[in-house]
Amino acid sequence: MMHDDVTSTVSAAELVRSFAACRDRATISPLLIANHGRTTHVLLGIERYNQLFAAQSSGGEQAQPNPDDLLVVAEHSPSAVFVIDANLQIQFANNTAHAVAGRTPGSLNGRAVADALPEFADSLVVVHLRRTMSSKEPYSADLPSPFSNSAFVQCQTYAIGNRTVLILRDISEEVKRLRLADVKKSLLAAMDLHGGIGYVRVSLRGTIERVDAPLCTMLGLPEERLMHVPLLDLATTATRSEFRAALESVLRGKGPRRVPVSLLSNKGVAIDLLAAIVPLNGAYGSQGAVILATPIAET
Repeated sequence: MMHDDVTSTVSAAELVRSFAACRDRATISPLLIANHGRTTHVLLGIERYNQLFAAQSSGGEQAQPNPDDLLVVAEHSPSAVFVIDANLQIQFANNTAHAVAGRTPGSLNGRAVADALPEFADSLVVVHLRRTMSSKEPYSADLPSPFSNSAFVQCQTYAIGNRTVLILRDISEEVKRLRLADVKKSLLAAMDLHGGIGYVRVSLRGTIERVDAPLCTMLGLPEERLMHVPLLDLATTATRSEFRAALESVLRGKGPRRVPVSLLSNKGVAIDLLAAIVPLNGAYGSQGAVILATPIAET
């Protein structure tokens, strides 16, 4: 049966029975092949196929981004972007690049890297840049900033045609956070070794999220028994009210507090402690509180 004015349809069974005739029809116009009433394949001559393939390839080439259009995007990037040619000359540097390098806008464009940015001479930035130029492979590394002794950058290099794109993104805050995390890890390890300093982290609801070994030893309870337990439930009746007021004050953002508290151990014995409560603030606001507790020496 006819599918439309140009294309006709045959069943898969008819194709098998009359392949020679179907092949001849396909050289004139595409032949749709149906299986159980549903069109699944198209049979067409090699000339028509080559035409379609050539048109598709041409469309793909036109769809490729124009390198000059990329410069428009780079101009608005918050990272420092440098486009460098095979002769190590800066064809383009965006406004962020000029600001980071401390140069007047536009003054880097058209100049040799060595002359325009002597800071790169003692930096690994040029090493990564040359490596990408020779291998055409992208590279990424975290490096000390060539423009500041106290800053760090993520250096990325990409080959685009006969040009190499260098991107420097400031990661100083990220490095600082990682270092603080390392310091915190070491402090917690030192507190465990000390044995006389209890550490507990509570959520905004006052439930225990983390507790160290010394405090577990003081209370005679393993960590898994203390997790997600309201810390106030461990305080003795005599000290609970004052401790609750101090903890809630910190969790409401009123600042750190220092308060005595007695916590009941697993044996029912009250452990007298001096607790320092400080807010735990994260990138998205308050995340609870951290409490350091040391035994109150008997006089």
